[in-house]
Parts: sequence; C-alpha cells; structure tokens
Amino acid sequence: MPVIAQRSFVLAPTTDKYLSLAGEEFTRTIDLTGIPANWTRIRIAINCAIRDTGGGNISNSFLFMGLCSGTTFPFGSQQTLHAVGFFFGGPAATWTYNAGAGNPYYSTTTFSGTRKVGINYSGAVSGSLTTVISTTAGAIQRRGWLSATIDQVSTTSCAEMGHSQAAATSAGDVWYEHFIYATNQIYAPYVLETVGAGSGNVTQVPGAGWNNNPLNTVDIYWSDTTYALEIYAIALEITT
Repeated sequence: MPVIAQRSFVLAPTTDKYLSLAGEEFTRTIDLTGIPANWTRIRIAINCAIRDTGGGNISNSFLFMGLCSGTTFPFGSQQTLHAVGFFFGGPAATWTYNAGAGNPYYSTTTFSGTRKVGINYSGAVSGSLTTVISTTAGAIQRRGWLSATIDQVSTTSCAEMGHSQAAATSAGDVWYEHFIYATNQIYAPYVLETVGAGSGNVTQVPGAGWNNNPLNTVDIYWSDTTYALEIYAIALEITT
C-alpha cells in the first residue's frame, strides 16, 4: 500500500514529506465548483524522484499521469469509467540509469498519450520526448519536475502533452518555489532556469463504445513494484 514518509533535503524545507507509490495509484477528486464543465486545460505536475536501483535500469515500467472519473474505478481498474492522460515510459519501456556525475537519474524516450475505458486503451505518439527523473541517491538529495497537460477539445475529445525537466538540470534539486514556477508555464516550462522537454500534442477522439463520464479526479499510477516513485508535491493548474 502507499507509504507516507519523510526525507532530508539541503534546500528548504530541510525535511520534506513524500508519498511513495510502488505498483500503486493515487487519486484525488478535484473541486470544480464554479468552473465550467468545458474547461480548456488542466495540467498536473509532480515533484518527484525514483528509488535508486544502485546502478541498474528499470524495465517494463510506466508512470500514468492524468484525469479519471471518480475514485472507485480509476486508471488502474479493469472497470475504468474513463481516464485520459500521459504515459511516461510504457509496458515495454526501459528507464536507463544515468550516473549523472554523482547525481544519477533515470531517463526514457518511450511515451504516449492515452485514453482508457474498462480495459480498452487508445494511445498515440506525437513528436519526441526524453523523460528525466532524479533518483534518491547522489551527492545531494534531489526532487525533479514532471507534468501532464490535458486539453479538452470538446466534451468527448481530449489532447494530451507531457513535459519533463532537462537532463542538464537533474543534478539540482527542484525545490518548491521552482516547482510551482515551472508548473505555471504552459508551453515551454523553465525548470531551474533551463527549458524543459515537451512532447507533441496527442489528440484522443473516442471510437465506438467510449463514454462521456466527466473527468474530475487527479490520477497518478506508477507501475514498478520494486523501485518506488516518491512524490513530494502535486500541483494543479486549470485554465477555463
């Protein structure tokens, strides 16, 4: 089950709490009171790191970040009501361990925008993206920045885009102020004063059998059961 713990950092706050996911899922319903049903864009960003392997790659793992309908049947359920978001990695992906001059990080070039109802997926790729996530080892303890953006094209059609900090900034700790600053920049986010990487925009148009359950819940799923994902902060930006 998910674990809440704390870890020490050089930058403030000196000690930061985190949520640990290992083959697990976090969901949180969004309070959309006063926000039109036809919102334009929702971005979900996380301040995170992956538990260090000690030098090895991580295989066949992915991080789903997006929105789902309610908390009972989210993305990880075989009865998913409706989920739309972004895959960082994938079922056949490799997260490569990079030594990083004493501050190691994982990276993968596998990604896709995705939509899921029940056990049925619709996925697509546009452009290119190298996802970078710091490890929990290194000369200093570090937190990275990652985001998934969902554009609501219509009441049934969505487009997804993923963003990651650049490898050049992985040696630094993205503390809270930098995390929020990057989250507030939509198209070319700067993380630690360096522009991050972004994928192309992937449009998901429903086919036969896709439903229209409202997207009203943040959904984060990390599939690897051995090396946990530590989440130190989650931010949400809504554009109407």
